[in-house]
Amino acid sequence: MFCLFELSKDHYSLPISEVISVLNAENIYYDIIESNLDIILIGTNLENNLLNRISKRLSYTFFVDEFLFSCSTDFDEIKDNAKKMPIKRSGSIAVRCKNRSKKVDSQKVIRLLAEVYTKDRQVNLNNPDIEIRVLITNKKVYVGTKKFEIDKSDFEKRKVQFRPFFSPISLHPKLAKALVNLSEVSRDGILLDPFCGTGGILLEAGIIGVNVIGSDIENKMIDGCKKTLDHYNIKNYDLYCSDIGKIDQFVKNVDSVVTDLPYGKSTTTKGEDMDQLYQRTFQMINKVLKKGSKAVIGLPNKQSIYQGQKYLTLLETHEIKAHRSLTRYFSVFEKEP
Repeated sequence: MFCLFELSKDHYSLPISEVISVLNAENIYYDIIESNLDIILIGTNLENNLLNRISKRLSYTFFVDEFLFSCSTDFDEIKDNAKKMPIKRSGSIAVRCKNRSKKVDSQKVIRLLAEVYTKDRQVNLNNPDIEIRVLITNKKVYVGTKKFEIDKSDFEKRKVQFRPFFSPISLHPKLAKALVNLSEVSRDGILLDPFCGTGGILLEAGIIGVNVIGSDIENKMIDGCKKTLDHYNIKNYDLYCSDIGKIDQFVKNVDSVVTDLPYGKSTTTKGEDMDQLYQRTFQMINKVLKKGSKAVIGLPNKQSIYQGQKYLTLLETHEIKAHRSLTRYFSVFEKEP
């Protein structure tokens, strides 16, 4: 089976990395056939139940399709390929298109595919048995049948202003979920956020089914985090009010660490210099993280990434603009096996 992941264009590197990380976390065997900013195409022996599990973890993907074919944007070539790749399943059909090219007439592509695939079939635009997905880029057209759609509305419902405890410094749930996925934590694994704040990262990990541990130096944050996790019915969690240097008194051998390190004037550090705090943080992460496991850490600048490399192996970094004047660096580190 060939699976096509239609990627979000919200970021240039996160969507591909997230898909690969989720496949690894779920212990899925796969071969990457093609990947670019629009799609990732894999060959795999995935069954529907596993594919559904993967789809529910993803945040920077729109659709997961069973791949039919890809070709140039030439209309004759599109029609010829469609004729060579019939859909064997019976049932009504609808053709839907996402056009990311200003050069290609999407309606003509839809008509061409409908001419081939709706022959001797009922067309049902509202609730089809089979939905043909077409993704048009400047150079290629990708065609598949929809298997799963990622529901983005859930992320909006979990934004910090809708939680029982509010703090303006909190990651968007979509980004928090992606960071959890980048850590490749398994569903029964243990994830630590040593600067848990309002609990956004713990919440997204807990929804997947991960066992979560959070700590923060402020009691009010721990109390607020508990309210958040209880509100969303997260059961498997432990929270500690602790300085970063004392976490190892409570936590040993975690499968992943995901955190957004404090930064800026509004951050509570109890008067400690940021560089010193970051150094102690990396030391402690290296101490409690299992060998061969990953830590995904939000950092304010490249210098802090270099600090992390003294204790952990840097695998990749994703730069994300928080606003015009602020860029955050989310780096994936690994503890040496």
